[in-house]
Amino acid sequence: MQKLFAASLVILLLPISPIFAQLTETPSTLGVKLTSTSPFSYKDEEGYTVVIGEVENTKTFPVKNVKIWVGFYSGKASGSGGESPIETVTASTLLDVVQAKSKSPFIVRSETPDPEISEVTINVLGFNSASAKQQSLDIKPATLLIGETVILPATITNGGLTTSTGTKVHLIAFDAFNPPRIVGIQTMEVDDITSKEKSEIEFDGKIDYRASSFKVVAESKEYQSKITDVTKVSLDAITRLVSINNVQVTDSIGDRVSQVRVGETVSITSDLSIQYSVLSKQQQDYVYYAQVKEFGEKAPVEFIGISEGRFDSAAPQTATVEWTPEHEGGFFIETYVWDPDASPLAAPGKTISIVLVTP
Repeated sequence: MQKLFAASLVILLLPISPIFAQLTETPSTLGVKLTSTSPFSYKDEEGYTVVIGEVENTKTFPVKNVKIWVGFYSGKASGSGGESPIETVTASTLLDVVQAKSKSPFIVRSETPDPEISEVTINVLGFNSASAKQQSLDIKPATLLIGETVILPATITNGGLTTSTGTKVHLIAFDAFNPPRIVGIQTMEVDDITSKEKSEIEFDGKIDYRASSFKVVAESKEYQSKITDVTKVSLDAITRLVSINNVQVTDSIGDRVSQVRVGETVSITSDLSIQYSVLSKQQQDYVYYAQVKEFGEKAPVEFIGISEGRFDSAAPQTATVEWTPEHEGGFFIETYVWDPDASPLAAPGKTISIVLVTP
């Protein structure tokens, strides 16, 4: 017999911006929880606010009808005790059945393209227990090609005893941070696949430039596949290598510091250099990321900032991100450089430590 579970997660506040939110989360008592305290959100081309995230089923049994509630707000007073939302939307996970100890993405879109929406809150409302779907679909991704669009051919085999109907395949893109966030999802429907037969598919679409890893998963009315990593990635671009050096934190007059105060703005800087191929006159746009994480076993993210730039020559550049600490404690910094098509241009920069953030 199916059982209904209903409770509410602590409201999560997510500022809408091209960067990332700084959030905290209380562990869920539901057994189905958000995998990231700051799910990705953005305005689409039509002005609608879109929230993309992922839930994890920590139970020892499958669940379905996972309900995600999102409140869309216009100001910083959103959430419990604050202003009422402009609108609310309730949606479900992409996968109908979330297997035990497994995950599923979700997408929630505002009902109107309201330009006043600037923040959201997210609650997991509840779920039902479910019968497990056999994982009889086998999906084998080929090489993913990153260029103007992301192209991925794949083969799906139905290993079940009956026809797979209503089959949908999802290409899921994650960013490079820990824990990774979903920053893009492509979905395509597949014709019925009879027992023991195969179907060839190909994704071809734009994915957010923050994407650095990919997974695929398929589900039909009868079956599911396992969530499969895309392990082969190719770039449709000239090979370049960027080096990240001399990562440091400086104060307002440019002096290097190892101790700062809460509310005192500092700069996180890195020297970037590029090695060009034979076509040295090519330009290379880049996105520099600085991620501040608190010391501890789980190393929660305190802040993420970006700086965009362009290499017109092999001359070194300095990338800078400003950070104003909001909490005291010990923190360390990680730095990354990607191109606008989501491909890392450099190995992560050397990690440095900030000894202390004081009151």
